[in-house]
Amino acid sequence: MLSQKRTVFLISVLFFVSSFFMSMFNDIPSFSSISSIFIILFAIPSYYSLVSHLGYRKGLMVIIILSILPVLIEGFAVWTGFPYGGFEYEQRLGWLLFGLVPPTVSFAYLPILLCSLYVASHYTKNLIPFSLVATTFNLLVDLVIDPAAVHIGFWSYTEGGIYFGVPLSNFIGWLVTGVIYSVIFYHISGKDSLPLPSGTSVSLIWILSFWTGYLFIENLFLPAIVGLTLVTYLITKIQKNQ
Repeated sequence: MLSQKRTVFLISVLFFVSSFFMSMFNDIPSFSSISSIFIILFAIPSYYSLVSHLGYRKGLMVIIILSILPVLIEGFAVWTGFPYGGFEYEQRLGWLLFGLVPPTVSFAYLPILLCSLYVASHYTKNLIPFSLVATTFNLLVDLVIDPAAVHIGFWSYTEGGIYFGVPLSNFIGWLVTGVIYSVIFYHISGKDSLPLPSGTSVSLIWILSFWTGYLFIENLFLPAIVGLTLVTYLITKIQKNQ
């Protein structure tokens, strides 16, 4: 019987390789629908692990609040330029809610946050360091995700940016919102719920594996190397925390 670590690793390799098809066929008419389906499917493992760990009431409360709030903040950001800087979503992620943000953002962001919270929960149970570690890891993930998303045309920044088309203001925004979301999670779930199980990291491992493969194919080597490093770290961490 395959161990959890080996299973996660093998599926990660599969997603890494499958990113070739994203690179080759991203101009097909059904691309936005396929992307939306995969975004939702990617989120399921971390959602399942969270609810199993926290119970239905707390688990679903976390998922609902931390799915809706990022959509609202993203919509506000597109409308005002705060806190990420001026940017807009393209139609490649499907229809836009109120012409601002695709609803799939609710499924795309939370797995990133949950994994960051998982990492932080294995370092500390105290609110301030927990939030800071989670936010820092969240930012490292964005160093991978944002360049890939901009390159493929999921969204774009009005004035571009120094990091593969991503401005510094975006990363500052991620720091601010990361702290807010971490504090919200901490108060809902409670200190006694920490540390989180390794299953809450699985969705992001696969997401990062997929986008790391895409970045290598497209010769975006710096974010690709960051992605590969994060995936390696997370898979190794599964073994330590079992």
